[in-house]
Amino acid sequence: MQLWPALATAVALAGCTFDAPPRARAEDSCVIGGCAGELCADEPLFSPCIWHDAYLCYRDAVCARQADGACGWTQTDELTACLASHAARN
Repeated sequence: MQLWPALATAVALAGCTFDAPPRARAEDSCVIGGCAGELCADEPLFSPCIWHDAYLCYRDAVCARQADGACGWTQTDELTACLASHAARN
C-alpha cells in the first residue's frame, strides 16, 4: 500500500483549504482565484492544489485591472520584493 502519495495530496489540499489569502483585495470587477488564491483574472479560475511559498506574497496584494486592461496583481515594491525572495530559494 502506497500511503505517501495520498498523504501528500491530502496535505496539499488541506493547505489550500485553510490557507486562503484573507487580506488580498479584488477591485475593478477582477476576481481572485486558484486553489491558494494566487490567480487574478476577469473570471473565477481554478488551479492545482500545489503549494509554493511565494503564494504567501499575494495575501496582502491587490488584484485589479492593470494599465493594459487585463486583471492582474498590482506590482508594488513589497510584492515584487516578496516574490523575488521566494524565487531566490528555488
